[in-house]
Amino acid sequence: MFKNGTPDLNLNLSSPWSKKKNRSRAGSSVDEVTLGDFTNSSTSLESKEPKSPTALLNINPLRSIKKLSRKTDDVDTRDYYPASPNLNFGNSPDMNKNSQKTSFKTPNISLGKFRSGENLSSGLETIPYGVYELQQYGIVGNIQTLAFDPTQSLMAVITNFNKIYIFGQSRVNVSFNLESVSPIRALKFIKGIYLIAVDSSNSIFVISLLTKKVIHTCVAKVPITSFACDYSLEFVYIGLKNGSVRAFNIETGKDTILNLREQQSPIFRLEGNHEVVSISIHPRDIGTLLISYPKVTVVYNLVENAIKLNLVYQLPKTAVGGENSMYEYNAEGFYYPKALHNVWHPNGLHCVTVYVDNSIVFWDAKTGEKILARTLFDVDVDKPTGKQQKVSKNRMTKIKTIKWLCEENPEKTSLLILGGDGYSADGYHQLIRMNFGKMISYSLSSYAHMAKYYSQPKEQRIFAIHSSASIVDFVPLGEASPYFDGCHDPKLISVIMNDGSMKFLHYPEGHRSMKAKYFPSTISWLNPKITCSSSSYLDRRILNSMNTVKNADELPDSILKGGIPCRPKYKADAGSLIITGHENGFIRLWDSSEGGLDSSKIFEIDISELLLKDDESVSVQSISFAPETLEIACSLYSGDVLLFSYQMNKAYDPKNNENLVGKMSSLSLENSGKALINIQDRTPRNIKKGFLPKLLVKSLNNGKVSAISSSNLGFVLIGYESGRLLLIDRRSGTVIHNEILKDKGLNLPVKPTCVEFGYGVHSQSNERGVILMYVGTNIGRILTYEISGLQGSFRVKFIEQIDCNDEDIVSITVVNSETGRPAIPTLEHLKRDVTADRVYPYVISSSKSDIRVLKNNSKIAHKTFNKGNVSKVGITGAKSPTTGQVAFCLIVILGISKEILTLTIPSLAEMSNLRIPYRIESKYASESSILPLGDVFIRITETEAALVNIMKIRTPVMSLETSKSTDTLFLKNITVPWRPGANPMLKNTPSVTYPQLYNLLIGRPRPNETNSEESTLSWEVSCYNPANYTYISTAKPIYFNPNAIHQNAQLMETPTKLFKKKVNTKPVTGWLGGVTDYASNQLEIAQNNVDSYLGDLNDDIDKMISDAKNDAIKGMIGGKFS
Repeated sequence: MFKNGTPDLNLNLSSPWSKKKNRSRAGSSVDEVTLGDFTNSSTSLESKEPKSPTALLNINPLRSIKKLSRKTDDVDTRDYYPASPNLNFGNSPDMNKNSQKTSFKTPNISLGKFRSGENLSSGLETIPYGVYELQQYGIVGNIQTLAFDPTQSLMAVITNFNKIYIFGQSRVNVSFNLESVSPIRALKFIKGIYLIAVDSSNSIFVISLLTKKVIHTCVAKVPITSFACDYSLEFVYIGLKNGSVRAFNIETGKDTILNLREQQSPIFRLEGNHEVVSISIHPRDIGTLLISYPKVTVVYNLVENAIKLNLVYQLPKTAVGGENSMYEYNAEGFYYPKALHNVWHPNGLHCVTVYVDNSIVFWDAKTGEKILARTLFDVDVDKPTGKQQKVSKNRMTKIKTIKWLCEENPEKTSLLILGGDGYSADGYHQLIRMNFGKMISYSLSSYAHMAKYYSQPKEQRIFAIHSSASIVDFVPLGEASPYFDGCHDPKLISVIMNDGSMKFLHYPEGHRSMKAKYFPSTISWLNPKITCSSSSYLDRRILNSMNTVKNADELPDSILKGGIPCRPKYKADAGSLIITGHENGFIRLWDSSEGGLDSSKIFEIDISELLLKDDESVSVQSISFAPETLEIACSLYSGDVLLFSYQMNKAYDPKNNENLVGKMSSLSLENSGKALINIQDRTPRNIKKGFLPKLLVKSLNNGKVSAISSSNLGFVLIGYESGRLLLIDRRSGTVIHNEILKDKGLNLPVKPTCVEFGYGVHSQSNERGVILMYVGTNIGRILTYEISGLQGSFRVKFIEQIDCNDEDIVSITVVNSETGRPAIPTLEHLKRDVTADRVYPYVISSSKSDIRVLKNNSKIAHKTFNKGNVSKVGITGAKSPTTGQVAFCLIVILGISKEILTLTIPSLAEMSNLRIPYRIESKYASESSILPLGDVFIRITETEAALVNIMKIRTPVMSLETSKSTDTLFLKNITVPWRPGANPMLKNTPSVTYPQLYNLLIGRPRPNETNSEESTLSWEVSCYNPANYTYISTAKPIYFNPNAIHQNAQLMETPTKLFKKKVNTKPVTGWLGGVTDYASNQLEIAQNNVDSYLGDLNDDIDKMISDAKNDAIKGMIGGKFS
């Protein structure tokens, strides 16, 4: 029955496995435990029997502990915490004297004599404690925008603190601050060696990827309202508040002679707003610009220095217009919506302008003819309807961003749009894709046919983002080339959210991409947003067997392959994992053994795919990992718990990933009425080996999970906010123990806040080692239970309780009182009583304000702190530099005072006090973790973390690359690809070559020699450099390969040097030279003739169609009046 509104979980708690239906459930039949009743237990006080807690109250606990003898590694080599058996703890600290890290001064500590036992941390006081950073993860602040370079294979992001991060392949990460008070609105990679950042006022920062610093700052006298640049050019066009268009040369940081005056006045002379709202460079002609003012968009040709076309969008009375139309008509009866954006079709023949009323207008960029005006939901919105229009009260979101994407064949295009599809009050939560397919023939299609093409896309799909946060912007990650505004054949779309997270969508499907192996570890932290973190040891041999080994010539799967890392890896003496839980039900296990989080070595679990949900209810709340059995228990925000086990997938089928049985059975999850549900049938079939689903434990109105622990014995202990405590045998899928915690004496609500398993002797075990279960509560009390029996007949017995802490217990650590190693029970303990662990264990419990050491239910040591200062407590071990023995100590992270303390066991004497060198936030510091070998994983903020070592016992693995002080970003062997050529349809439009454009904007030819190294290198890799013409067509980029023993010798060679090595530099003379020159000239002439012929042919076809139309119209008119 239900007690206090909590359902009785003994109902429907039968095994979910059909083959074990008849097995009787073992465990206590007690449904409610009154904690006050256990205080009356008593035991004989004979000397040979363990003493009861009541009797021990009358005896000095410090004298009741027998003298412990020190054991050597030869006697017991299970140095597995936090690592695996027979672990080599690495070199002594004094062997790392040549480390490049700066050490803190070794503390001079005199430890007091602990009367009741041996100091288990003896010898660690001489270690040179300090904070030695191994790697830093995450970012400072929220991401504002992003840039992607498919050529150098780099990605850059900037935060609201104006801090730029540039990422390459794994471990390549460079960051620096911009000295600007204005937020940065856009980032762009240019010419392979530059990154520009445009702020929201009037500055452009030019960053060198070679020197990793700002080399120029271009400042305009008038606020910048829009800008445009091309990857192959060093010129950035800027539109200004006063209507002018200027250009900066980013290689010199100086203004050019270009100064286009405001071009709107000739048409709208009385218009007060002249700012340039959008500017775009023609995708096929670097001498043509598309410039939008509030009331007119112009096509401007730099060669002729004149406007070629005026594109004016007007709505007559009774025309519907966009959803946000204001219908403010002028004296002539027209409404002119304000322009917001403009984009070119990849072939340069059409363009699109977007307006404040959410109208999307398609134009013929060659003739200026309007093809179609539409919105996301309607077409021909500029046509009169005969009905008077009224302003809508429900305003729609305005179109924030529009991109014209194309496949590898630029004629196959789509529009991707943010905004215009929902109410403003709801925010931005989805993208709209209009797939037009292959472009119809320009010459053979009438404007009516073109209008139909754009009004009836082949597909219109919604890319929904299930998040409470709103979308800020999106950036396509074009992979085929850096042209077409970065929209050339993207496979992923990055979506930036206003909560600082970043999401990625597969294109063109629109599905979420959360595979961490595709992105740098920092980006994976934010995709999706991290919700919890923990750590665990893991046998290095097991960890190596779980990782996929790549061939020496095989690059990682990451979309970023650029750069060369300089930060060394570290000798992996112990295996360790960082475990993170994320929004939308994602769990990641990172291998941190080598001092970093490598995205290529990661295990992932997608809970949303298993439960067919993608909302906040499946976000991960907490995770517990059993390293010996490779099992995971995780709790969700909904209160449900899922159990996973690492194993082979018996239903593995790489060709068929459809799991119809699992999807159909998922329909019964919500209303099954059962507490334990077998979910093995939901295992994805495309996974050969990994963490596969085992069991789902429903909350059934018990609230969220307040504590969870997964043991190496197959037991899972779960505590709920309602006070319910469940012990589950995951192998049989049965409940062993089920009770609701209460305290009748004080009438206080009691709930478990921390649970842990241990092994050792207790007051009623008759000197026999048993499996122990500890439950910390919200009233500072620890409850001790014993688990006994065999599988199918396990029993749980309450032993004792003690009030030990001042407030909620948040951490329990069980330590062998003779060796200092954590007394973690294993399957070996379940089979027999291990002699080495047949001792009373130390139980170290901590709250947010104090730490207590208990032994045999007696209080041994106590240390207090300021209220709420204790964030994380854990133990780690190392070889003593003086004794050579393995010793263990307690690590305490103080989140408020920003300190890391090292304390002895069991006396809690302080050995070191280190200042945390980060802007750590205390509410996230509790997500930190203590790892083997003195490693500490520090959770700094919601988006930041760092992996440090405090004992200086990490041995770096040095190489040629690690000799540099910072990561290399610019690879000299990679040339800029060809810019798309001119379209034959634009034959009569004056085009310009790169030398002509340079002379036009600068007033002189480009100098052969420059003063800056960046300018010299940019020319050596430029697609306009004649020396690269042959090399660009034949060479493939060479990237640093972290799996290779030796790197390619041409990795940092410029194309000029490589070409000289491959090609005979002797000139061809004599008759052969004449033949070569003649063939080259004839080839150029033939190419020009072909281009001219195609252009003339298309013009003739256009003229023929036009004449046919005129003849048809004349015939109709003549027939009507005859």
